[in-house]
Amino acid sequence: MKYDFIIVGSGIIGLTLAYKLKKKFNNSKILILEKEKDSIQHGSGRNSGVIHSGIYYEPGSLRATLGVQGGRELKEYIKTKRLWIDECGKILVPTSQNSYENTEQLFARGIENGVVIKKLSGEQIANLEPNINNKYNIGLHVPFTSIADPKEVSKSLIGDLIDLGVEIQYQEAVTKIEEEGCKIHTVNSTYECTHSFNCSGLHSDAIAKKSGLEFRYSFLPFKGKYWKILDSNFSLKHLVYPVPDLQYPFLGLHTSHKKNGDFFIGPSSTPVFGREQYDWNTNFSVSEAITIGFSFVKKIISNENKLRTLALQESRLLTKGGFLKEINKLITGINKKNITASNEKVGIRSQIFDPQSKTLVNDFVVINQKHCTHVLNAISPAWTASFSFAEYLIKFSKI
Repeated sequence: MKYDFIIVGSGIIGLTLAYKLKKKFNNSKILILEKEKDSIQHGSGRNSGVIHSGIYYEPGSLRATLGVQGGRELKEYIKTKRLWIDECGKILVPTSQNSYENTEQLFARGIENGVVIKKLSGEQIANLEPNINNKYNIGLHVPFTSIADPKEVSKSLIGDLIDLGVEIQYQEAVTKIEEEGCKIHTVNSTYECTHSFNCSGLHSDAIAKKSGLEFRYSFLPFKGKYWKILDSNFSLKHLVYPVPDLQYPFLGLHTSHKKNGDFFIGPSSTPVFGREQYDWNTNFSVSEAITIGFSFVKKIISNENKLRTLALQESRLLTKGGFLKEINKLITGINKKNITASNEKVGIRSQIFDPQSKTLVNDFVVINQKHCTHVLNAISPAWTASFSFAEYLIKFSKI
């Protein structure tokens, strides 16, 4: 059978794209190909679940425009489907002198992006969240920020897509793409379509190469590790974040929580030598480790984009002592006895590096081939932005 559209990857971007395509082209035949047994094995089942406001992102960037609109659409979907959401809001506080100096810039950026944001005094912070380390007596409150369950959202979308007649084929790893996107070979079969979309997250660059796409970017994965708070009396009314270093696409250690009330703090952003190496002894590929490892080492030695500085800084978070030292700059009352390393929330960031500017790419990157659209850098806030990102992909593809 020939399809109108084939989507490689059933993460949140692939699912929302299929949803939007079906809404726009009601009679279209759509197929999603997924190499895993389900849609939540990687980023879409491992992210924090935070629905971001758009405060962080460079005004005019895709992350800013799609993040702000996408957050509204995602919330609307969740509420319409009566899924779990905690509209708790977020408090950001500086945790260092550099962080303090970035506070005004972050506030101005949020205002320019259309985010509702309020400055807080030290007294106001203490009244809202007594456990916050209030060293600099200033903070920002973003009421829009919320948290939901990404797995629950994905499962809901899958149910919608099945009802709409979209096909999802699991355990169908793509081996080759021909005719610039029209013919897709998998381990089990060959499929044809009018236009395809590469939404394969951690493997998007590899899939693009299998399609013959030429691009200058290289893949640099970073692993995020969380710690779980064991103290049943610990409680926060808001998500609590540090004011980040805006030159990096990382937000620093922050809090998150689940529907059942469990609290977590993380993630670290440490280099990892495998796309799916969530644990040191799983999904390990020698060839992949050599390729990625060599790329990381080269950049760290030359300190491109201050990667050596970042790597040293983040490596300290791998130990409980180093983690505690950093988190106590943000929140008081956390000690060795009431935290434990968590396997519930370990993710790998699909991040690319631009050799031309010698920087980690800090925005979404999408490239068109004749009959295929490739999403090469779907970093945070891709989950938040997913519905508007899907709309953007349809327009960008010019189908």
